[in-house]
Amino acid sequence: MTNEAESGPKKKPRKKTNAEAIRKAEREVSRTASRQWAAMTTAQAKKAGFSRDQIAYRVETGRWRQPVRGVLVIAGAPASWEQTLMVACLAGPAGTVASHLSAAALFGLTKAPALPQVTIPPRASGRFKDATIFRGRLGPGDTCLRRRIPCTSPARTIVECAAAGLVEGEALWDLVDSALCKKLMQPSRLVRASGQAWAASRGRRRRQLKQLERALDVWRSGVPAGSPPEARLQRKLIEWGYPRAERQIEIFDEDGKFVARADVGIREMKVLFEYDSDEHHGPRCWLADDARMERIEELGWTVIVVDRFDLRPSNTRLREKLERLSLTRFVDPDPTKRVSDLGPQQAA
Repeated sequence: MTNEAESGPKKKPRKKTNAEAIRKAEREVSRTASRQWAAMTTAQAKKAGFSRDQIAYRVETGRWRQPVRGVLVIAGAPASWEQTLMVACLAGPAGTVASHLSAAALFGLTKAPALPQVTIPPRASGRFKDATIFRGRLGPGDTCLRRRIPCTSPARTIVECAAAGLVEGEALWDLVDSALCKKLMQPSRLVRASGQAWAASRGRRRRQLKQLERALDVWRSGVPAGSPPEARLQRKLIEWGYPRAERQIEIFDEDGKFVARADVGIREMKVLFEYDSDEHHGPRCWLADDARMERIEELGWTVIVVDRFDLRPSNTRLREKLERLSLTRFVDPDPTKRVSDLGPQQAA
């Protein structure tokens, strides 16, 4: 007898049981859902190893939820606006990303809208519910991943929010200033993206982007503002026709000895601004004590305390104070030189 005969017939490899295959599929689905705010597509569930009947059984028994067609959510996972937004992105065609106010919320610039806002490719089908649909062509650098959700880049997000008229006036100022003060992008990049979008637009979209161009006036040159209130103060000064405020002004006495440093001031008028707020840390003046304040005033400088009420359109206190100072400091406000009155190309 041969060795093969003595050892008996060879054992066939053991086939995986159905239970083992299900456990493997469950693990794969868990990994996928953990990266997508507990959500997944039915295609992802099938790829993990589940059949159509097995998916239907889990939905019927409440183990999974199906908020929209083609998208599943693990039951019991905490509900959040991020999960709702992720569901909208998965429900859309390939290339769907969070955009507009939803993308702004991902960057911490505003609250999330009640309905997720997403952008889909121009010719893709956008027939899915529970989301506001925009269409747009997104090129290289126009998208990124934020909090595990695909979305438009910071610059593209601000441009689209402005172009769609979702934020206007001071709300647009705050959106721009917050994004740039958070250093989500370089000011030059947003200025370039806004200018290109304005030049390529027509009609209502072009008119809306003109507001963004004006909001960016204070960011086009010079040292960038250190906080949203500082940027708003700069806009007010430009609107009123005063010289652009400088940052980090150092004050020295007659002997060249350092006295103080101010975050914001107008050197021509010898005015320093101190912003009074618990929310932001600038603009403010480094004034350690009353003696230093007196010394600054002896050198001919005036410190003006500014709060959020002074920066409101209806408040005239700050403007009136500057007008009184300009009479003694030989600075004549010239509204004809407002940057906000120039066209986008001139202001650039």
